[in-house]
Amino acid sequence: MRSLLERSEALETIVTEAEADALLLESSLVHSHLPPFNIRLKDDKSFPFIEVTLASEFPAIHFSRRSAAGSFLAGPLVSAAKARALIDTVTRLFQLRTCGDAIFSKGIPCLYHHIGRCSAPCAGRIEPARYRGQVAVAVDFLKGRKHGAAARLRGNMRALARQQDFEGAQKAKEDLELLAGFSLRSCVSLRSRIDNDVIASCLLGREAFFVHFACSGGRVRRSGFFHLQTLRDSPEESLGEFLVDYYRLRPLPGEVIVARLPDEAAGLASLFSRRAGRRVRIRTARRGEKKRILDMALKNLALFVQKSDYRSLGGGIQQRLRLANFPSRIEGFDISHLGEKHRVGAQVVFQDGRPERRLYRSYLIRGAAPGDSGAMEEMLLRRFRAGSPHPDLVLLDGGLPQLGVARQVKADLGLGCDLAALAKGEERLFLEDGTSLVPESGSPLRHLLQQVRDEVHRRAIRHHRLRREKI
Repeated sequence: MRSLLERSEALETIVTEAEADALLLESSLVHSHLPPFNIRLKDDKSFPFIEVTLASEFPAIHFSRRSAAGSFLAGPLVSAAKARALIDTVTRLFQLRTCGDAIFSKGIPCLYHHIGRCSAPCAGRIEPARYRGQVAVAVDFLKGRKHGAAARLRGNMRALARQQDFEGAQKAKEDLELLAGFSLRSCVSLRSRIDNDVIASCLLGREAFFVHFACSGGRVRRSGFFHLQTLRDSPEESLGEFLVDYYRLRPLPGEVIVARLPDEAAGLASLFSRRAGRRVRIRTARRGEKKRILDMALKNLALFVQKSDYRSLGGGIQQRLRLANFPSRIEGFDISHLGEKHRVGAQVVFQDGRPERRLYRSYLIRGAAPGDSGAMEEMLLRRFRAGSPHPDLVLLDGGLPQLGVARQVKADLGLGCDLAALAKGEERLFLEDGTSLVPESGSPLRHLLQQVRDEVHRRAIRHHRLRREKI
């Protein structure tokens, strides 16, 4: 560790949705950059895939670490055991062959056919068109589109029940339950063979922030974080300026994926295509894995803005929400209870965009009237009568009722802080002047307010759970 720190110049982080996604991303980056201290991940092994050989007349499903041309790949997966378990699920549901071409060419049904795991296309036990149909449904299933497979299994179950084949109907029901619990998702791997650059951007005043993920051969290979001064007046103009400057001396990918299209996107794409000598697309992503990669880039962008320049972020929040105070200190409040029993409250503090956990507080609600509003009023009164430094912005987990209570407490105590309430679901933000808005998805403003709201909600839930266990 000492040698690693001595040779390090800077520390960068990439946030993922889950630990498994972080492991996949670590493997991809280590294999790309070959750093000196990651010996364990620098061998020639890679994370496994599930491969469907679509180029074959009768496609097979295999465990694979490298793909053949024309194959469909699902993954990568964190463990080989999970990959093999998923192959077992697919063969049970769709009866695809798992044998190699040498065994298949013998034309003799194997044990898998006799136990109901293969439809034996090698011996002509199934028509080619029907087998290809099963392959198509299986591929959709591996892509996460389970509706077609579920409808097929449900119809089969009902037909078997009408024929009074209850054993077969029970098996079809078990397959449906297995299908319902199936999930295959990786946020750090794109299955497209086209090189992609994913770029998230944000403009706060004259400060522009960008996060760049380079995806090559189906994996995230590099990341970059940029904080620049700009004279542009809109996010679309600043993004277009960044793209022209960034790709001036860099190789161009096949696609540039962004949250919103820059100004003159068609002209930029034409310019990049002429320079690259091939088609280069600039597009947004609405669904699928590219959208999930873009969402991950937006999350990292919000953290980058929050960490690198809170003055710009706070100024943007103040302007967007029409606040009287610069939101340097934000305090979040929430109530938790179960049928009015053991009501508790929680308070969290964020200073310049970062949590100050030593300042967190928990409250036992004692004399308040039933309901969240009475409990919120008691907690706010106790908090602001304590005499500690007052916040610039109070953020409540809730909607108009909670905001109304906070407005009354502010008037009674003569407080000078701003008030807002963030409701779950639509993520609508209710403001003190009676207006409301829904912050743009992926924006640093929305990310910070959600972070405060979720942090206080977790603390309230945890306190309530501990209280119940103690009693």
